[in-house]
This record gives sequence, structure tokens and C-alpha cells, in this order.
Amino acid sequence: MKYVTGDRYWAGTDEIKNKFEYLSKDLECDVLIVGAGVTGALCSYYFSDIDAKVVVIDKNIIGYQSTCISTSILQYEIDTDFVGLKGIRGEKQALKAFKLCQQTVHSIKNIVDNLDEDCEFSLRDCFYYTNKNGDLKNIENEYELRNKHGFNVEYIDKNAAKKMFSFPVKGGIYTKGASAEINPYKFAKALINKAVSLGTEVYENTELKDFICDENGVEAITKNGFKIKCKKLIIATGYEARKLIKKRTTILTRSFTLVTKPVTSFKGWHNRCIIRDSNTPYMYLRTTEDDRIIAGGEDIDIGGDRSTAAVLSQTHQLSTDKYNKLETILKSMFPEITDIEIEYKFSGIFGETSDGLPYVGEYEEYPNCYFNLGYGSNGILYSAMGADMLKKLYCKENTEDLKLFSFDR
Repeated sequence: MKYVTGDRYWAGTDEIKNKFEYLSKDLECDVLIVGAGVTGALCSYYFSDIDAKVVVIDKNIIGYQSTCISTSILQYEIDTDFVGLKGIRGEKQALKAFKLCQQTVHSIKNIVDNLDEDCEFSLRDCFYYTNKNGDLKNIENEYELRNKHGFNVEYIDKNAAKKMFSFPVKGGIYTKGASAEINPYKFAKALINKAVSLGTEVYENTELKDFICDENGVEAITKNGFKIKCKKLIIATGYEARKLIKKRTTILTRSFTLVTKPVTSFKGWHNRCIIRDSNTPYMYLRTTEDDRIIAGGEDIDIGGDRSTAAVLSQTHQLSTDKYNKLETILKSMFPEITDIEIEYKFSGIFGETSDGLPYVGEYEEYPNCYFNLGYGSNGILYSAMGADMLKKLYCKENTEDLKLFSFDR
């Protein structure tokens, strides 16, 4: 499967300053983290301040797979809206999920403030809207439920929207200060560098081939035949890890993304808020620190591992059609931004769960193994939550929230 196609925007805007050697010897440690994308990097950060020897390995270089094509929209909103999640998990659990996402936006801000590098983090308002009369009642019900539970929301009708946005809106939910944007590539590298400064060992170009686990611990074997013995193994390899789990954990889709050159104004875009519509699949938009627009969507289901969507090339007509459609929609939404010019185009495989929530914690068939699988559009937030919960699990602290994301839910 081609997990990434096109130009890796984030990697193209930042040089690789630190390179790590590949593993060339056997090791022993307390915690082995497999995967050095943003999920593994967050795990390394959370585990770096406990009394444990931590090792991170990745088959590539840090942050160079899915992390490099993440739009990195950090939202308290979930793929499955509050009303929908209430129907699946109950109101109490749905509220907990939304509150955890909101809290984690600010937790990431605190993490960024503690790092030594600029990660281009900005708190943002967000706008969830519809332009379809048929979806209007759903938006109204969603607003009422969020408002009931104290979220800082405002209902925007079509008349109010005309003063805020240059695209048509039937109704929407505007939330203040509950979302954010970040550069995922810089963030992953900064997290790893902070962990290394605190004693964590990192090995790039070191692929996990197999592992053996029992009640005494785990022995991991790399592709080159070196062994790493550890007390706990953390799997942070994203969608590749789904092969380890017997139940179907995720539905894979390919999402398409455009990044513009810097624009001179954001006319018709209130407060440069994060925007998401109610369509299926939905379209999402954000801005960057250097005044670019990132627009994504037009998702297609993957189907089998050898399907057209799974192995889709950047030059395939389907890719071209998707990029062209995104560009057409973007320009129609913001006619007053007259200098929209596309500079980067890429697509990537992402996963959605049935309830929009990730899988975090232990899986009974793999003793002494933890999983941090941030599936869904809130991947970075989920990964941060997961890293924090797994650290508490390791330290035998309160892990009640893990039940929300368990494999047997």
C-alpha cells in the first residue's frame, strides 16, 4: 500500500537537523517504543520523565511517513459528532471524549511551551457548518447538546454567517478557543529531541521484524537480527498495527490535501478559524503560520490492500480529479482571496473507527504490550491522550479513562 503520495509539505519546509544511527547491537531496556512518528514521539516525551530506560526505534526516519502529511488540525470535535457518539456510547461517555479532546488541546500547548523548538502552534476557533437544508436540524441538535454541557459555542444562522464568511452557510456551530494548529513534523522532532536530552535512546532505519511476549516481558527482533529485551513494548505504528489485532479496528480511506502558496489576505474567512463542513466525506480547512491555506477532503474508501485507492499514484487520473475538485471548491468558497495558487498536493491513507475514537491500552493476546493507535481525524490529540494514559498505566496510576478507548468496548 502507498501510505503517502505526492510532496511531503511539512518535510519540505524544514531541514533534518539531527540524524540517529541504526541499531547495530542487542539491547535491554524498560520501555521500547516502536514508531517515531508523532505518536511514538509523544510516547517518548511522556515516558522520558519517569525512572525507566526508554528506547525508540523506527524503520524510517523520524516523522517521515503519515506525520509528514497530517493536516494537524487539533480539534475538540470528533469525527462522530456529539449527538452521534451519544447514540453509540451514551451521553456520559460521549461528553468525556469531547472534554478529553478539549483538555488535550491545551495539554499540547503546555508541551510546546516546554520544548526548545518552534512547532508553529496556534490556538484557533473552529466552525462546523452545513449548507444543506436537510442537515440543518442535525446542526441545531448538535449545538444544543454542546451548549448544554458548557462548551463555548455560538449558533451561527445564515444571516450571521454572511458577515463572517464568503461561502454559503445554512447554519453552523462556532466554538471559541477549543482548537489549534501545529506543524506535526517539527513537533515530532522536537518531542524526540527533548526525550533524548533526558536520556532516551533513538534508532532510525531500524525495522521491527517480530516480537515474542509473555508474562515476563518482551523480546523484539529487528530486521537485521538484533534483539531488544524490554519490560513493556509500546506499538505506535499507526495503521500498520491493525494487522496485529483480530477484530476490525479501522476502515481505511485515502484523503487528498492541497497547500497553497502564502496568500495576501483572508477576506471572507472569520478569524482564520478552522473550518469543517457536514458533508460525507467532509472538507476541512486551516491556515499556516506563513499564511498558507491547507484544504483537505474528497476521501475515498481503500477497500483491499491492492485496490486502486490503496496503491494510487500521484499521477493517476483519480488523484488529478480529486485535487482539481478541491481547488475548485476552495476558490469558490473564498472568491475575495484572489491570489490562491496551489504549491503542494499530496494524499495519504488514514483510518476511521466505528465510533470515531482511537484504540489505546492493552490487548489480551499480547502480554506486556501497550498500543497507542490514534485512528481518526484527531490523531495527534488521541496520541497525546494515549501517551499520557499509557504512562499512568505503566506507573500503576489511575487509568479509568482507558476504558473509553479499549479494544473490547
